[in-house]
Amino acid sequence: MTSEVLMLNKNAVVIAADSAVTTGRDPHPRYSKAANKIFDLSSHGNVALTIYASAEIDNVPWELALKQFRQQDAKTPQRPKLEEYVNELITYLQDNTYLFPKEVQSSLLNFRFYAAVLHVLNILKHTHPDFVDETKTDVERKAAWSSGYTVISSRFTAEAYQNPLTEKDHKEILANKTDLESLLTIEVNKLVEFADVGQLTELAIEALVKHPTNFLNYTGLVFAGYGADEIFPSFNHIWVYGHIGKTLLWTPNKGYAITHDNDAWIQPFAQSSLIDRFTDGFDSTLNEIIYEESNESYKNIISELQASGITIDAGLSSAIISKQHKDFMGKWRTKNWDVNFHPLRRVLNSLSVPEMGHLAESLLVLEALRERVTSPSESIGGPIDVAVITKAEGLIWLKRKHFFDPDLNIKYINRSKLNYNQN
Repeated sequence: MTSEVLMLNKNAVVIAADSAVTTGRDPHPRYSKAANKIFDLSSHGNVALTIYASAEIDNVPWELALKQFRQQDAKTPQRPKLEEYVNELITYLQDNTYLFPKEVQSSLLNFRFYAAVLHVLNILKHTHPDFVDETKTDVERKAAWSSGYTVISSRFTAEAYQNPLTEKDHKEILANKTDLESLLTIEVNKLVEFADVGQLTELAIEALVKHPTNFLNYTGLVFAGYGADEIFPSFNHIWVYGHIGKTLLWTPNKGYAITHDNDAWIQPFAQSSLIDRFTDGFDSTLNEIIYEESNESYKNIISELQASGITIDAGLSSAIISKQHKDFMGKWRTKNWDVNFHPLRRVLNSLSVPEMGHLAESLLVLEALRERVTSPSESIGGPIDVAVITKAEGLIWLKRKHFFDPDLNIKYINRSKLNYNQN
């Protein structure tokens, strides 16, 4: 887990991130507080990138992949628009056999195929529970598979491919069906005994190209800064899942651009409950509580009326509750934003760069404090890095941790200066 926050006004964009990272898996995860999450993406100093969620792409640390990209970027001029850096990075990662050799991609396909198998079996568990019911006979469980296959296959066929995956990717993976099918043994998953392995393989492959985002892990990438032709800062946000076959799977998310008319913006990423309360006046937990309790209150009103002898048609009462509840939640959120988020944006418009940096750091300190006193994992914490990018100065670190002492590494400093002067 991690916590990050980004702020923009017409003067600059500020990014702050903690250093906590979780490695390993349950039941024995390991926590470290020395991870780098903010990177100088462009050799020209005009774009930074911060990551959250998974720290790797296809078994390669993001830090390594991004620094390799930056070396290549040194050979090219600044891109006119920030979004072009997104496309350039995706292109760089897409066909990079140096970082992702074919044998590694093949191994990853096997791993993701099995994740798709579990996804299909989980769907069947809900649509045809007899398939996983150990009290049923083998014949009944196999019959449940046969019926479930028909239903799920029909559903998958009607679905579109997950962009940028296409029918070509589907056919290329199907060409490996025999090899993938051989991975499905009773030793791997006992449910295979009651399924048609060929049919299960086909469904898993189709799930892998049509809705992989439902079951694969991702890394959040936030690009922030300026293109050469942009006077005000912006940010772009994407999720990257890794290669499926030969295609790199990624999906765009909502970004934001400062313009003459667009005011300042503040955006937290990953774990952000306390930051959300600061910016919006509520977080997802509070929103859910109010949603559930208010809906229950509306239902209780109808029940009280009916108990008093007033007859109300069930369909009518349901429609009234649905409409009033939706209106209430919308007005409640709007009111919170009016008294919290919108005034904060007006203040952000006038903040100086040092003030923005201090605010970003303070929010992460509070988020880490809350995590420390409420959770045994302490999955937020460690040194906080703060970077700022302005149009004139480029990327500047307001706070940055080092795993080495610069005074003891003069040769490294000189190499960095030499590379910078050559570029």
